Amino acid sequence: MNISEVDLRKLTVSDPFLGQYQQLVRDVVISYQWDALNDRIPEAEPSHAIENFRIAAGLQEGEFYGMVFQDSDVAKWLEAVAWSLCQKPDAELEKTADEVIELIASANVKTAISILTLR
Repeated sequence: MNISEVDLRKLTVSDPFLGQYQQLVRDVVISYQWDALNDRIPEAEPSHAIENFRIAAGLQEGEFYGMVFQDSDVAKWLEAVAWSLCQKPDAELEKTADEVIELIASANVKTAISILTLR
């Protein structure tokens, strides 16, 4: 069996049904989720997902808030961003993703453990 890597930047979805959802994710969902992860959705319960990483990295004072799996929401957001960037490059979004990756790395270096165990 011969398995080869697929260049995701060359992968396109031409189906209009799926394409509309990919565009919705790019144009609306990713930015909405980013606001939610940063507690900027007034009608939603605060997530503190990004704030928890800032606390773990020693960039701000505070205590862990939320569910023990809160950090997985950030990972899911990064995955959506990665897929989106493969389909349509966006320098600003890529910069934000890089900053989040650095924040996660900093939190893990600072604490030498995952944010999951801070609770």
